[in-house]
Amino acid sequence: MQKVLLCLAGLLLASHSFAQDGLVHPESLISDGHFLYATNIGTSGDPTARDGDGFISKLSLGGNMITPSITTEKLNAPKGTAIIKGVLYVADLDRIVGIRLSSGKKVAEISLADFHTSFANDLTVKDDHTLFVSLTDAGKILEADVKSLQVKAVTDLPGANGIYYDQKGHRLYTCNFHFDNIQGGEIGVVHWEQQQAVYEKLSDAHGGFDGLVMTDDHTLLVSDWGALDHPAGLLQKIDIPSKTVTQLEMPVIAGPADFYYDAARKRLYIPVMLESKVLIKDL
Repeated sequence: MQKVLLCLAGLLLASHSFAQDGLVHPESLISDGHFLYATNIGTSGDPTARDGDGFISKLSLGGNMITPSITTEKLNAPKGTAIIKGVLYVADLDRIVGIRLSSGKKVAEISLADFHTSFANDLTVKDDHTLFVSLTDAGKILEADVKSLQVKAVTDLPGANGIYYDQKGHRLYTCNFHFDNIQGGEIGVVHWEQQQAVYEKLSDAHGGFDGLVMTDDHTLLVSDWGALDHPAGLLQKIDIPSKTVTQLEMPVIAGPADFYYDAARKRLYIPVMLESKVLIKDL
């Protein structure tokens, strides 16, 4: 979830297409610059099911299926992803699993069990050996070291969902999701004062927020489910300095989860989780 998107009026989303063969409730999308990778929660669609039927698919950047499952590692309900040095890290219930993209083999596993979670959700890269991870059910954001496999708490955030770390500004942008109040989520930012994490609300926007990316120094994009009982998903753009919120023009999305922005191609890849599809949008 990255550079210069829909900055000002006059930029249009010009085309769209769907990729769907082999996807089963895709939750998160990411790219290594060559291919697109999609986490699939699996047949039940239950984001907390410990059923072993989750998997990761490899697609072309045009959205065509290449490999339905890149690894034989058993996954349950894989969600957010991050890539560090050729390793795809994926949040899976109460752990983070590292899978080397060149081989599909598991090379790391970081336990999150001490934090009493079964809903590890999004990942974002802090540096070459550190990830942030959100725990939706436990209402926390953690920091995980992929070398030492050590984990520590960063801050509390009820319903923590999408996260994006701005390495330049050293700020962690967040959004949250509440199943019992779909319009109760907010968008915020964490910064550090004397090594202490400080959270502040970023705008007055409320919704069922899921994916989050920073597209340039002053712009965020966030996905909003809109509702749980019918397709109502959308994407919103937030101008950080003015806190202005603008809805992007696109079809209604049935469950827009952890999307990816390809800065080089000026392209959005959005998982349509409830319809097992990927929506591709070009500027």
